[in-house]
Amino acid sequence: MLKKSTLLCLLSSLVVLSSAFIIVTNVKKISATMISRSTRAGKTVSLKAEISYQLAGGKMVSHFTQPTNQYIINTSKGEISIYDPIKNTVIQQVNYLFSTETTQFFYFLNNQKADLGLRGMGFINKNTRFEKNLMISTWLAPTRLSKEVKQVELVHNGANPIYSKYIGGNGQVIKKMYYYNYQNVGGIDFPLAITQIDYFSAKDSVIAKTTYSDIKTNEGVTNKLLEFTIPANAKVLK
Repeated sequence: MLKKSTLLCLLSSLVVLSSAFIIVTNVKKISATMISRSTRAGKTVSLKAEISYQLAGGKMVSHFTQPTNQYIINTSKGEISIYDPIKNTVIQQVNYLFSTETTQFFYFLNNQKADLGLRGMGFINKNTRFEKNLMISTWLAPTRLSKEVKQVELVHNGANPIYSKYIGGNGQVIKKMYYYNYQNVGGIDFPLAITQIDYFSAKDSVIAKTTYSDIKTNEGVTNKLLEFTIPANAKVLK
């Protein structure tokens, strides 16, 4: 089973803006190869996975082949199963943080580039300003999240988000994200590269760069991964 720190990086990679931009997409299914490299204190963890996501029902199946063989199945309801095929063990949880509705696949394919899902989480747009061809918006967190996140700043170049910054309850920057290398996928622009920096203190941070390749949609997506099921005799770990 993956170490806790590696698992957090893995989930973040899965992881990772309101209808101000009207986008029509015919994408029903999408698959991609994902590679993520996270660096902390001079140590690097590399992850590689094949990912398939189906918009109907919000099911996502990820087959990680590096650093170990793992399957992760998560849904829009936050149901997540982490399966180790070698040990035939599974970890199961329910947490909205693991919902496929918190992934960039959901945001970009469901017309939420304008706020990256912030409005749906209860954030309120405080102000919006323009600098040359950039739109910069500030979002205030709802009370239930204010201890962890005070506000978020988003920067768009045209309709595409290129940067986001998260301010913690203590006023310190806790996360920065950069979106780039956009490619047209099913009629929408999708970032094939995302760099995320998580700050734990002034001297402690994690830098993760995630890239996507071999993007396929609809009929181009094989159903083998989406139809993967965890064996009924897998041992459930508490």
